[in-house]
Amino acid sequence: MADVVALFEEYAAAYARGERPQAREYLERAGAGADELAGLISAWLRAVPVPRPDADGTALVGALAAAEPPLLALRVEQGVRVEEVVDALVDGLELDRAKRGKVKRYYQRLEHGLLEPSGVSRQVWDILKKRIGAGAERAASWAAPPLTLGQAAYLRSDEPLLQRLSTPAESDGGEQDDIDRLFTGGVP
Repeated sequence: MADVVALFEEYAAAYARGERPQAREYLERAGAGADELAGLISAWLRAVPVPRPDADGTALVGALAAAEPPLLALRVEQGVRVEEVVDALVDGLELDRAKRGKVKRYYQRLEHGLLEPSGVSRQVWDILKKRIGAGAERAASWAAPPLTLGQAAYLRSDEPLLQRLSTPAESDGGEQDDIDRLFTGGVP
């Protein structure tokens, strides 16, 4: 069994440093002591002052309010083009330049909230943080509210809808490679 007090102290220290520790991760590490740790964290969070929002957090909330994907808004705010991000990923991950299109499709799926951020490798996040800002991972983890029927829009494209929604692995023949694993953790 994990040391609940040590986990609580680790969580509190991260919070005090201005980080955004994820209670879920600490509760998973606590195992059988998760309920006790949850009580400690909950009581402590009620007692400490609420941190002031940072500029990234404010921008992310603004993006959600405007029904824009937060990672897209962050990239645009930084003045970085998709092509620059893709080039940084291909070069930084030392990937075959011939597969640049596949990297671009994965990045755009991530940027638009169509890819689970938790499956994206640490290497990818490190490059994205350098290229578009430290808040990249946090931005991708925020989900935009679902569209209502009144907000639905029509898509005009020569590309069939099912191909647009398929994963890059599916549209490239079905076999997973290193690129698939970097963006999905090996889970299709």
